[in-house]
Amino acid sequence: MLTFQIKNASLFDVNKGITILDNEDQTIAEILKTSVPGNEKGKTFILKQNGKDAVLGIKKGRLFFATYRFQIDGKEFTFKDNTINSILYFCVDGMINGQKLRIEENWKEEIDVKIDGQKVAFIKPRLSLEATILMDKETISNSLLFSLTCLMYFMFKIYKDESDVVESIIDEF
Repeated sequence: MLTFQIKNASLFDVNKGITILDNEDQTIAEILKTSVPGNEKGKTFILKQNGKDAVLGIKKGRLFFATYRFQIDGKEFTFKDNTINSILYFCVDGMINGQKLRIEENWKEEIDVKIDGQKVAFIKPRLSLEATILMDKETISNSLLFSLTCLMYFMFKIYKDESDVVESIIDEF
């Protein structure tokens, strides 16, 4: 597995991106907040790499469980929170090119990325929005999976923030 770092997260704003660094500390991509019609405000991100853009955001109209829109190379994919597992931890399901995708939080509070049940990447969150991402070589060479993995980390952070709010409300009662 190869290692990547999500860096510069503490100063995240609309005009300043977060960088993704390879194992030699070279910038290989940048992530920025963006806005897409039909998505919730402030919950859409764009990954820019080698002149290509990938966009991931949460669709408008949810109550509890999110539906995610992922756009890359003129294609759009839809993923959804797993309605059973997402009550307890971050868990997103969907299909990519006929393969079952699952992105879920594990017991170490890391995020596993699985294709047809096989782990192809995982994300180790750190302080703020920074993280370490480990991917196998096939995942790295697939720009769709690479982009989705990097962007889904921000959906995980949104999930954690929202679940903390719900938990504090429940604790009040």
